[in-house]
Amino acid sequence: MTARPRIPLLAWAAVSALALALLAVSASLGATVYGVPPVVSIVVALLHSAGLLLAVRFPVLGVAVAVVGAVSELNALAATGAAPWPVPVATTIGFAATLGIAALQGQWLISTAGGILTAGTALAVTLARGQRLAVGPVIADLIVFVALAGLAILIALFARSWIRNRERLAEAEEASELSLARRQVAEERTRIAREMHDVVAHGMSVIQVQAASARYRHPGISDEVASEFDELAATARLALGEMRTLLGVLRADGDAEEAPQPGLAELPELVSRSRAELLDRLPSEVRQSVDPFPALTVYRVVQESLGNVARHAPGADAVVELDLDPEADALIVRVRNTALPGRAVPTADPSGHGIRGMRERVVALGGVLTAEPSPDGGFAVAALVPLHPQSPEARTP
Repeated sequence: MTARPRIPLLAWAAVSALALALLAVSASLGATVYGVPPVVSIVVALLHSAGLLLAVRFPVLGVAVAVVGAVSELNALAATGAAPWPVPVATTIGFAATLGIAALQGQWLISTAGGILTAGTALAVTLARGQRLAVGPVIADLIVFVALAGLAILIALFARSWIRNRERLAEAEEASELSLARRQVAEERTRIAREMHDVVAHGMSVIQVQAASARYRHPGISDEVASEFDELAATARLALGEMRTLLGVLRADGDAEEAPQPGLAELPELVSRSRAELLDRLPSEVRQSVDPFPALTVYRVVQESLGNVARHAPGADAVVELDLDPEADALIVRVRNTALPGRAVPTADPSGHGIRGMRERVVALGGVLTAEPSPDGGFAVAALVPLHPQSPEARTP
């Protein structure tokens, strides 16, 4: 079943005001101009107003009440040439409004049927009691009544169609944004998996080559040791093949390169290209022992953070800090940028693709990442990345 559009408070107020005006005008005109007994005139006016109000929430009932009121009024009015007849102006306006509101709620067939029934009654009353009146004004009154009722229904249909199209468009945009966000997450995870594939493939290839060539590089080893090296090489080849089967499909071009990904050694060049400052406090012995995955994660966090600075605060000074947290056995990386004069303080958007991707990388290794405005009006990204993937979860930087 088609849902009805919600009626705003302002529309309720407008309909209520029209119903009150219709009640006052219709009751007074019926009694003073058309010769209707006051009690009957008031009852008919109440039916008109009630039908108009009911059409907002109960369109079928509202149209039925309005039709009963209009038909009763047509039969009660005395034929006169001093005012529009057989349908008074107030009745024409109120009845057309009722049909339009009902059509807006999706009941255009009921509105059309009610309009036809009332127009037919008006025509029958005209033929029965309008012989003594001038034909022109009577026909004009009927034409105006039918035209306004039909126009109200058509306008309501167009308005309903426009509202529904707007709702569909909003739903489509929301679905598109949700689909885009999911696709971005999938793409980022795929990229991470590809990089893991490259790092693991490189390491496994080195193990396999060294194990397979051990008997030739060290001719003095015993046959037992050489056999163990051969088994190690075979296991490495098997693991490499299985890993390629599982992760190699993630490469669109089908080419799984066995090259190491960027890490801590490439940070100075990255920071220099971005015209930022690097404060590297990491001990050299720790740098040499960092696993490839944490090193790659640090590089990607810095890369994305500096990219965000270039996009959202071009020209701002940026500082990259790299340090060690010996208690958490983790790397600390911070990227801060200053505020630009005349720029509003940036706000963190946790749904942003870049921040979400960085956080997923860090969390995948058991670390944490924060991204928020700094007190000086700039922006700061801080991450705590465990030195080894199997390290316990790190604490907030």
